[in-house]
Amino acid sequence: MIFSRIHFATLLIATAAASMPAAAQLASKPGAVVTTPHVRAELIAHAPDGVAPGAPVWVGLQITHQPEWHTYWKNAGDSGLPTEMTWTLPAGVSTGEIAWPVPKKIPVGNLANYGYENTVLLPVPLEVSTLYKPPVALGGTPAMDIQLKASWLVCRKECIPEEGTFTLPLPLQGSTALHKAEFDAALAAQPQPLAKAGTIEVDGRNLKVRLEGLPAAVQGKTLGFFPETPEVIRTAAVSGKDWTQSWQGGTWTATLPLADQRSASPTVMPVVVALAEA
Repeated sequence: MIFSRIHFATLLIATAAASMPAAAQLASKPGAVVTTPHVRAELIAHAPDGVAPGAPVWVGLQITHQPEWHTYWKNAGDSGLPTEMTWTLPAGVSTGEIAWPVPKKIPVGNLANYGYENTVLLPVPLEVSTLYKPPVALGGTPAMDIQLKASWLVCRKECIPEEGTFTLPLPLQGSTALHKAEFDAALAAQPQPLAKAGTIEVDGRNLKVRLEGLPAAVQGKTLGFFPETPEVIRTAAVSGKDWTQSWQGGTWTATLPLADQRSASPTVMPVVVALAEA
């Protein structure tokens, strides 16, 4: 998985809102697990060195989907909404950004979305500063209380907005590593930045992309293309039919069709490329 920030000159981006069928939301009682007819969502943590300033501490929402259902990446594609998280944490503790794993392209009729099926973990780093004051334990193990309110849109052919409230007491001392394998897998699925920014240019109704310095293990292979900026390309375009890609040594080039509606001109566009078969 490769992450690249691509600079380009003139590209107009659509601002039309994604359509979403109305449906009732699902609330939950506080706890670490929320179960709906479509997903099982759980707040989990990974603190191999305990909770202290400078120690690596991760929390994350693990979503297990029912067969044929999916939730969304940061760019949902033609429809949908990304999962959102709102944290309530003690003073001196803050969160970083969601470390989004590389998504998959999910065709839906004549549209396509970017998202996740089966089980996905959305990891978030916790930053514990020296201002954090651990609670005094009275007859028990001291723990940091973590609260999360999350909302997600889960879709098959129809879309259901759901939400849950999660609480998790994270022990401060000793290793909290029951979910090490899940976090290791999620972090291994993170895009890695290229040393050199790619280039992009508009050619009529197409977008021409050029990336250099991709790992030797992916060179010569078919790649999937995921723009973080929505409504730039025609998301449902099929590789080899509607858009093409090729290799010249270690340089990857692609020609992709632009979206039909565009109304902005960004100067930098982050994109992710990944092995299509992965």
